[in-house]
Amino acid sequence: MTTCSQTKATQKGSSTTGSYKFNSLTCELLAPEFGYVKECQIKAIDRKHNMMNIEAVLNKTISEFEIHFKLVKREIGGWHPFLYDIRMDICQFFKNRRKFFIPNVIYSFLQSFTNVNHTCPYLAGTEMRLWNWSPEEDGVLSKFPVDHGQYGLHTTWYVNKVAALKINGSVLFFK
Repeated sequence: MTTCSQTKATQKGSSTTGSYKFNSLTCELLAPEFGYVKECQIKAIDRKHNMMNIEAVLNKTISEFEIHFKLVKREIGGWHPFLYDIRMDICQFFKNRRKFFIPNVIYSFLQSFTNVNHTCPYLAGTEMRLWNWSPEEDGVLSKFPVDHGQYGLHTTWYVNKVAALKINGSVLFFK
């Protein structure tokens, strides 16, 4: 289990020090015929640290699976685009991860915490999970050096071109 201790990241010659913790998490089922969300929560490790658990169960076998994800930053007026806005075919991603540079970097932080790790099909009855996830700070900040603030990942998951699930979460990076 990774804790969220003091971290230093270099950005344009300066050093940013701080800690982070997950701030919010929502899972909204849009097409219940494809499955259900069994768990969607942030669990406390201690007062300053936490981890995330998401688990969904498939009702149908999935052979066409896409994700649209956006990295956003909270500023005056709400959430604003930040860095990436990508839609990709998950089946193609797992056939050749090296073709998808940014998604592969993001997946590298999730890989050891998830069982979503192979190409399609995903069979009916499969439990898809991201379990006890608390990413290693130094690794994340070395790839994505950012200033203090609140950042979010907004995702929409598509099955057979139909929006099936939205998962939105945010993390607070603070001094």
